[in-house]
Amino acid sequence: MRLPASIIAFILGLLMAGIGVGLLTVWASDEVPTAQTEEVEDAPLTVISEDLIDPQAERDEFTISAEGEYTIALARTQDIEAWVGDAAHVTIGAVQEGEDDAPSTIETQFTEGETTVPDPSGSDLWAASETTEGDLRYRWSAPDDSGEWSLLIFRDGEEPAPSAVTVELPEEEESLLGTVLIVLGALVILVGIFLLYRALATRRRDRSPETDPGTTRVGGLAAGAATGATAATGATAATGATAATGAAAAPGAGATDTTTVEDEMNQTEGPHESPHPEAPQHVDPSEEELTGVLGSVSTTESTYDPEALKDEDSAAAGTETARTDSAGGADPVDPDATGIIDPVGPEPTAPEATEDDTEDDTEEGRTWRSRSVATAAAFALALSPAALMADAENPAQDPAEDESAQTEEVEAEEVEAEDGEGAGYSVLLQSQLQGIVDDIAEQTAAADAEFDAEMLSPRVSGNAAQVRELTYRNHEMDEEVTADAIGTEILSAAVTSGTDFPRQAVVITQDAEAEIPQVLVIEQASPRENYELIQAVLMVPGTEFPAIAAEDGGVEPVDPDAEEARFAANHAMERVAVFLNNSEYYFGMSVEENAYIEDLQAYQEELSESAEDLSISYTRPFIGEGSTAMRLPDGSVIAVGSFDSTTQLRPEDGASINLTGVTADLAGTDSTTDDVDIVNRESMILHIPAEDGERVVVLGVHDIVNEVNVLD
Repeated sequence: MRLPASIIAFILGLLMAGIGVGLLTVWASDEVPTAQTEEVEDAPLTVISEDLIDPQAERDEFTISAEGEYTIALARTQDIEAWVGDAAHVTIGAVQEGEDDAPSTIETQFTEGETTVPDPSGSDLWAASETTEGDLRYRWSAPDDSGEWSLLIFRDGEEPAPSAVTVELPEEEESLLGTVLIVLGALVILVGIFLLYRALATRRRDRSPETDPGTTRVGGLAAGAATGATAATGATAATGATAATGAAAAPGAGATDTTTVEDEMNQTEGPHESPHPEAPQHVDPSEEELTGVLGSVSTTESTYDPEALKDEDSAAAGTETARTDSAGGADPVDPDATGIIDPVGPEPTAPEATEDDTEDDTEEGRTWRSRSVATAAAFALALSPAALMADAENPAQDPAEDESAQTEEVEAEEVEAEDGEGAGYSVLLQSQLQGIVDDIAEQTAAADAEFDAEMLSPRVSGNAAQVRELTYRNHEMDEEVTADAIGTEILSAAVTSGTDFPRQAVVITQDAEAEIPQVLVIEQASPRENYELIQAVLMVPGTEFPAIAAEDGGVEPVDPDAEEARFAANHAMERVAVFLNNSEYYFGMSVEENAYIEDLQAYQEELSESAEDLSISYTRPFIGEGSTAMRLPDGSVIAVGSFDSTTQLRPEDGASINLTGVTADLAGTDSTTDDVDIVNRESMILHIPAEDGERVVVLGVHDIVNEVNVLD
């Protein structure tokens, strides 16, 4: 039966697989179900939220239908919302399944507002942008998993933006049925191969006694032949009484000879070693019940005829009795003789088989059967259409694993929430920050080449613009005065994580031709403005800046007057300024020594001591406007500020002050006997520690002559 069954299974599997392929190809419908946006009023901006995308349904593509040129910008949802503000716009959301036979649609909403906006092109908020024309098939791809992402579609801020979007929906059940039939067909083919293998294996077992006469297939068959030969030899000396006795003993012997399938498999490996008892003894029936193993094997696995075995066993037992009782001096039967199989019944004088022996004797047969049953059970489960369909729609999981997975997911979310509460994520990607720095460097390089301060806008403002404007002015008086080029190689960066504006970042850069890195401070005042350079100083040699990546979170702006670290930012600025004027000032104990401070204080003291008939003093009034502070993830604070560093020259009666270079040009004279104040614009960046016991570090300083005042 197994051979025909295997052929039927093979044909059935091919038929099912063929039908499945047909449903997916020849008989498949050419129509693809889609959902489209609804018609709404025109607006200069169109926002596509990530609700339109459904990764679980493998819906990550959509088509934008448009005419003419337009731009698509990818950004975080909060940044797009901040830029859109009060402008009129169309919002495209999730797919809405149609009720009954109604078609599915895409949620589309029009929001009233400003009908024209500035051109959004080139905004620093966009992580990526692309200008295209006509219909576009767009594949959704967010840069990372930090926050939610959206798309903004626009033209120039005045013309209506495209708002017609189409998305393909998952295939209907007919397609799923074809896939299921292919899988089922493949499984049925495997079952046919399995049944064919079993059929061939059974035939080989049935032919094994014919190919190897020395082995025994069933108990009593070969044994009867062997003992029959022995009985024939002993018959010459046997008397009639002996033969009669043997005949009387034959029925009892035949009645107790029972053979299991496991014995057959063990007997084919070699002779069965079991010593023959010299005399029969009485055995308890309860023990007799425990010795059999027939109950553990299905009768369908037997390959012999029990009735035929009974006849053969009876003949074999009768012959054995005749040989044992003949002539009173016959040699005992060799227990190792090939073909002699003891009955499964009780053996009182023989030692009981140990558990290990039993396992060794039946290991091969039981292992083979266990594998067969396990394989059949697996195929039976796989061939259940209901189970397969259920798995395709909603894969079943082990409840324990489900519960464990849910628990781990909840714990992970809780951990992420706790971490994110304090850390968050940077508002700029590394690529965004690099683009901003490159643009600032390009803008400043163009202005530096022309010594034109107007060319610095809109990328440079605040103290950085004032310093560069002074540099261009002083260059006209002294050609050796030039501005430091802005480096584009980002070594480290601390970018704020908050969504509010203004946003800030401290960036350490290195110019290819410079030996000392720079500290840049950039700020974005509002969503529709780009980042601007507000401070740029050279790092003090020997100082270190915390190693922070641009995309690390946990950086936030703080009030410069608030004591967020060991000292408030503005307080530390003022105290450090006083310490630079006077090396004996107490706050110097809280400031880390470096080369800049040592050289500055040494120069000031030397100048004061060497000047004759001249009194020199120093003041550094702090300029509160433009100061800023940012708290880093470790709790320390970066403070940024500037001073009007003033050198006061007071000559005694009759003494004169000689001026040269830029100071002379600004003073309008080379020599004067009047009091003179030389004012330098001094920019400074400090790193204030979070804990007591650590010192404030002067990271960078830059100064340039601002003005020279001759006091009449």
